[in-house]
Amino acid sequence: MSEDSSYWTAVANVVAERPYGPGGLETRSGTKHFQPGAKVYIIDWFPGMCDAVTVIGHHRKSHQLMKLVMRVNTLEQFRPKVCYSPAVHSLIAEHFATEGGPHRLTKEFAEYLCEVLPTWKTPQQHP
Repeated sequence: MSEDSSYWTAVANVVAERPYGPGGLETRSGTKHFQPGAKVYIIDWFPGMCDAVTVIGHHRKSHQLMKLVMRVNTLEQFRPKVCYSPAVHSLIAEHFATEGGPHRLTKEFAEYLCEVLPTWKTPQQHP
């Protein structure tokens, strides 16, 4: 197997229900773009912001693969996995085209994301 035939990514599932509206009084099922429990591949992050990641997954209505930025609090069950899907690989390559390739999608990076991202879900205390 060649090195480019698979990538390590952090994988997560979309939460079943999330708070919505003023004060979070309502609940919504899944997110606007993903069904509850949908598997998404986490391919990039925003470490300075500590609240959002770039994911690839199947849209809830069209079932087409799509890439978008999601808030971490809409995701759960983080785990490192190898992605073999050629369709996902093409979106990964497109995302990293300006950086010269997805060089950081390693097992170590995926494991690190799985450790760090759940801590981003806890409310941040600002002085």
